[in-house]
Amino acid sequence: MARRALELATVIRSGRWSRARLAGLAAGDQPVDRGLRIVCVVPLYLEQDIAADTVRFWHHLAARTTVDQVVFVTTAKEQPGRDPTTPDIVAAELAALGNPERVVHLHCDEVTQFRAAQLNLAVRQTTRPAVATDDSTDDCTDGGAAGRAARTTWIGVYNADSRPADTTFTELAQQIRAEPDTRVFQQLADYVVPDRPGAGAVAAGNAVLQTWWTRSHYFARNTRGARNRSWRATVTPYSTFGHGEFVRRDFLDDIGGFPDFAYADGLLLGWICRLRAEPIGLLASRDDAEVPRTGRDLITQQTAWMRGLLNFGATVAWCRQHGHLRLTDREVAALRAAHATIPVTWGLSTAAVVAGVAVVTAGVARRGPTSGDVLRLVGLLMHPVVPALALPGTGSKPTRLGTRLVGAAMSWPVEGLAFWPAVASHLRRRQQAPAKTPR
Repeated sequence: MARRALELATVIRSGRWSRARLAGLAAGDQPVDRGLRIVCVVPLYLEQDIAADTVRFWHHLAARTTVDQVVFVTTAKEQPGRDPTTPDIVAAELAALGNPERVVHLHCDEVTQFRAAQLNLAVRQTTRPAVATDDSTDDCTDGGAAGRAARTTWIGVYNADSRPADTTFTELAQQIRAEPDTRVFQQLADYVVPDRPGAGAVAAGNAVLQTWWTRSHYFARNTRGARNRSWRATVTPYSTFGHGEFVRRDFLDDIGGFPDFAYADGLLLGWICRLRAEPIGLLASRDDAEVPRTGRDLITQQTAWMRGLLNFGATVAWCRQHGHLRLTDREVAALRAAHATIPVTWGLSTAAVVAGVAVVTAGVARRGPTSGDVLRLVGLLMHPVVPALALPGTGSKPTRLGTRLVGAAMSWPVEGLAFWPAVASHLRRRQQAPAKTPR
């Protein structure tokens, strides 16, 4: 409960910070910076249920904001069948919208295990190369045209179920001017219940718990690591998410594109930033992202997330091999230990609460209940549902308090169960994660 109290204080602080940052900020309330180019990339794979709605959302958003281009990237991993595929649906929807110039569709023929191939295809096809052309002797380091383009081009990455706020791109432009040395930004996320059949109480609870984590743990770690130059800040673990992230083109050139050496390119990208001592800026504008609809889907998703967290060691090895390691051995060791603590604590918290309830119950059965037993039981049983009491709900259709409480009580142990298959997969060095996490 002490931990929950600290989290609540951070949630309140992050809310105040967000309101102050967004005060008076609205989409299009500032002149468009013609020297800035923003390209949003949306990779899609087996997204038939939401592909058409995704295309319509981004077409509408591009018309209201300063986004220069939206790129949908489908993949040859999705084989044709009797029903329309995601590429079919995207192409048909864009045709119905008149094939707008600022919203385009690319198809990735390179079949790989990870989505980085789709992201890198979009970067190659839609942005200017960061090398000098034959008719120019300028290069990036000398501030030539190609170098200027790389420093003023930003690649945003979103999932098919991402719904960023209109203010996102105005705030991004504002923060680029305020933090000229920051080459990667991550916006905060609110997790929402899918407005589709099959979403139940587990989804409502998971939306609360994931949003709570973002507003407490992630906000605290990012704030400490980005603003403080102490040793403790250097070894504070945080990363990008893989959605709602913005990367400057020259940073991608420096690291050879979106990382494809392991699962979860979003986590890998942020870890490379940390190991290179690059700051990750924070945006207050929210990205509404869907949570899995069922308990089974939640286990699959959480297993994938856990498995991704266990790839930090692979990122350290990759950075060392490619000359991107800027931290000392002592700092790397401390950061590695901090990263290992996250999934272990996440996975063992369920067992700890269950064991605590069992111990207190056994004591009550042996000697009768005391006021201390009651307090301990209330504290243990309240731990999973405190976020549901503190947060009013997220998204355009927030759920009722009773649904959030029941959902949190159901979702919280499910998340903890996902730790064990993730560890088993990691130890056996099998496939790093499911090929696709469920929507």
